[in-house]
Amino acid sequence: MRTFEAKTSIDLFDLLIDLARQHDLISKLEAAGFRKASAVLKKGHSAGSHMGEEAVLELGTLLTDRWGGPEVGAVLALKTDLTRLGILGELILQSETPQAVFYQMARFNRLLNQRSAFELTTTPYRLTMTHTHARVGPRFSRAAQFGAIWALANVALIPEHVFGAAVRPASAHFDFAAPAHLEPIHKVFGSSILFEQPAAAVSFDRARLKDIRKDTSLPVWKALEDAAERGLDDVPALDSVAGRVRHHLGEHMAGSIASESSVAARLGMSVRTMQRRLSDEGTSFRQEVDAVRSETAHRLLGDRRISLSEIAFRLGYGELSAFNHAALRWFGQSPGSLRREKKAVPENER
Repeated sequence: MRTFEAKTSIDLFDLLIDLARQHDLISKLEAAGFRKASAVLKKGHSAGSHMGEEAVLELGTLLTDRWGGPEVGAVLALKTDLTRLGILGELILQSETPQAVFYQMARFNRLLNQRSAFELTTTPYRLTMTHTHARVGPRFSRAAQFGAIWALANVALIPEHVFGAAVRPASAHFDFAAPAHLEPIHKVFGSSILFEQPAAAVSFDRARLKDIRKDTSLPVWKALEDAAERGLDDVPALDSVAGRVRHHLGEHMAGSIASESSVAARLGMSVRTMQRRLSDEGTSFRQEVDAVRSETAHRLLGDRRISLSEIAFRLGYGELSAFNHAALRWFGQSPGSLRREKKAVPENER
């Protein structure tokens, strides 16, 4: 079975560099400089880092200024090579229907960009993909508009790029003022476009999508989906302090639990600030420790090669009895009972 590797925001950065160069928006010298910056980022990059996304924002600002408006996002999306988008791109290409593509984009967009998210909603007649982006300062406001157009343009082009179907969205909405040049926007999104709306979204007529499909390999698709799900564990949502805390706790859980002060230091904030941010999100450091232990225990109990004592040690419990008490609280049954139950469930039904 082929091994699939999760791409990161730095790979998105590389793709945008190449697209910008193809459209002569940056010089060869500038492209070389950006690629050098990309190489430096890759060298020191961890899956939970958002440095690559900051580089994308810098580049997005430059491209918007060079073109003269954020509509350049639609121009570049016309030439997107989906194979450059790692697992998410492969999932898109291996999906049977446009609806399946949009579902995977909503689930796994965080693999490419922690700052943005898609929400998929449907009615009997419409399918809508809404795009949101973490708040940015005035310095990156143009880049955020570029990013929204770029992201939704790639959604709008899915029927054509993946299935060869000439279907455009029924409508498109953006949460900022209309750019000066609308021709690239209309080319990608069609004629029904509104600006200064409450949210940025594209909607499709479901009747026009229902007969669009292609043959795919279910085993390859399943392998991709499994790899993408594993990848999400390494990429917390950027705007969630709780997600970042969980990431660092899980990353360093090997016989002990990272201290509150060490996690705060890794997040670049004081313990008091981290406590306040977690409280604002309705949680606490202790609750996040408990959640990570529970999730890790549930996963490890599925591997019968790992003894219960070893699992207890990995979770930072000094005694097996402490792990037993925690499991009863989490799962309503002992670790041994849950392990036997997991063994009885076929793998493809878990």
